[in-house]
Parts: sequence; structure tokens; C-alpha cells
Amino acid sequence: MARRAVLFLQLGGPETLDDVPGFLYRLFSDPDVIRVRPALLRHAIAAAIALGRKKASRALYASIGGGSPIRRLTEQQAAGTEALLRRDGKAVEVRTAMTCSAPFVEDVVRDLAASGTDRFLALPLYPQYSLTTTKGALERSRAAVSRFAPGGRLHELGSFPTHPLFVDAHAEGIREELARFPDPRPEAVELVFSAHSIPKKLVTREGDPYPTEVEASVRAILGRLGWRGPSTLAYQSKLGPVEWLGPPTSDVLAELGRRGVPQVLVVPIAFVTDHVETLQEIDQLFAGQAREAGIAHFRRTPGLNDRPTFLRALAELVGSAEDFWKD
Repeated sequence: MARRAVLFLQLGGPETLDDVPGFLYRLFSDPDVIRVRPALLRHAIAAAIALGRKKASRALYASIGGGSPIRRLTEQQAAGTEALLRRDGKAVEVRTAMTCSAPFVEDVVRDLAASGTDRFLALPLYPQYSLTTTKGALERSRAAVSRFAPGGRLHELGSFPTHPLFVDAHAEGIREELARFPDPRPEAVELVFSAHSIPKKLVTREGDPYPTEVEASVRAILGRLGWRGPSTLAYQSKLGPVEWLGPPTSDVLAELGRRGVPQVLVVPIAFVTDHVETLQEIDQLFAGQAREAGIAHFRRTPGLNDRPTFLRALAELVGSAEDFWKD
């Protein structure tokens, strides 16, 4: 009988301040992040960026407790999903596998193969497909299985921007946070969906479907809520001088302040766990900008993390991979 394992693929993050330089180097060495050839030049650029950003990045991670919680939260997601699958009679391991920090995809696949696993399912935990994230995670999985599990089989799942339970999980979080505003009526709260930005040329020149899938997620969530109030889609976490998808979340908040909007709820639409982009960029940087702009009440929906509805979404996605379950 085949031994099966699911790989929950994530970017990762530094768990301590000492891990920051290595994480930055691996991140910017990725050919889908720094699209420079040859590899030697890309690695040199990555080393320079890591050195230049080390101090500032360490300060960001220090402000959220000294490291990223993404590994811990992803492992909670993996454990919760595995429990749901086993409850349904599916014998499977669900393992966290990262591309830029431990546990690395290659190490996870090697260890699983050594224990007899010969059937793998790669599930990138990026709700919306992007050339900058999903593509590389799947490529790393293919290479790892080919190297460490020769004769093994790899199955792949793509993005899930409008999966009903993913949409439900976001709708639940929005309703919970709305109830905490002084005036919880939808028409009295501006929803700002915030997604990680990518270089615009990836969309215009290479056809990256990311913004289309982000927009599909927003429409599905607003539809599930029956939303009657105002809403905006914005993008955060821009890096470098090239043109990125916009409008920037910070600019949107400034405009809402100028318009006298008193209540804003930010929804991180492209992240499934809390990490530096939510805990620092939204909760600290954007919250401060909102105060300066005159927005009296600023809140954020928590990351999906191990919300039961989201775990059910993950279990349903894994369960739907019919070829993976065939003997």
C-alpha cells in the first residue's frame, strides 16, 4: 500500500533575529523573485540585498517578538488538517515544507522518502496563484521528489481563490471584527482588502494571473457577506524601484482619512497565516498611518491560521485530489 504525504508549501520566515540574513539571501536568490540571469549574478545581488536590509529587517522582526510565527502556525494547520483527514479514514501525513527557511522542502521530502513515503501531494498555501510564489514552490517539490524519492509520484494542487470554505473563513473573520466597531453596520465600515503586491510587468508581460485571482477572492467574499458597505482592494509590501501592482494600501488609508472615513477594517486577502506582513506592516505601520490620517477606528481580521473552517477547506482540497488517493 502506498504511503502518502501532503506538503504544505510556504515561503517561511526567520524564527530568530540571527536567522534574518540567511532568510533574506534565500528569498532574493529565488529566480522568481530576482529575475536575473545568470545565477552567479543573481546570488551576488541577493547577498548585497541581504547585507543592506539586515538591520532594518531585524528591527521589524524584533517588533513582533523576535521572529516569524509562520512555521508554528503552518504546523498547526498541518496537524489540524491531518486530524480531519484521518478522521475520514485517510491514512496520510501532512507536513510543513518551506522554500526560504527550515523545514526546507528538500529536507522534508528526503525524510519522508527515507521512511517509505512514495506518494506526495504538493499544496502551496498561496490562495491566489503567482509566478513569484506558487510556481517556485511547485518546482522545488518536483525537483525534491525526483532526487530523493525516485520512482515516487508527485501530485499537485494549484490555487484556491474562491473555494467555498476559504471564502467562508474570511467571511467569518470579517463578521467577528465588524461586531467590535462602535458602529458595526456594514455601511459604516470601509473594508480594505490588502494583498501582497508583485511587479506589474509580471502581469502585463508574462500573464501572471495573480491580480485576477485576488479580485475573484474579493468578489466571492463580498458576495458571501452580502456586503452593502464600501470596499477597496489595495496592495502592500512593495520592494524595489520597478512599478508594482497598486494602489498601495498606505495611499488608500491616507485617502480614506482625507475623506473623513472613521472606521476601517483591513482584510489580508493573500496570506493564510499571520506573519511580519500582518503583525508589523498592518498592525503597526498601517495602524499608525491610519491614526495620522484621522481614522478613529482601525482593525484587521486575524490570519486564517487554524480557524476550523479554513482547516476544513484544506482538508477538502486534499481530499479532492482523486489521483493522489488512487492505489
